[in-house]
Amino acid sequence: MEHSYLTEARPAFDDAVTSAIDAAADPWGGGAKRMDVGIVDEQGEVYRRVRAWGIAEYTRLINQLKNRGFTNDGEGRGYDDVLRFDGAAP
Repeated sequence: MEHSYLTEARPAFDDAVTSAIDAAADPWGGGAKRMDVGIVDEQGEVYRRVRAWGIAEYTRLINQLKNRGFTNDGEGRGYDDVLRFDGAAP
């Protein structure tokens, strides 16, 4: 799994994104299909891109983010999925 920051700003919830990436990453590198997830900041702009490799790594990432209070904003903006933090972890 790979990630990159697209802006200099780091929202208060950024540590939750990092822990979700760490928990979801496949130590063997995932699969062959690249799937990009955008994480939006408080203003609704994508500030961080996370690239999962394969459907299993992607699914783990989405589940880890949802467990940390993120909700799906849908796909688009050049990403397979976009998530935002709303703080309502299940």
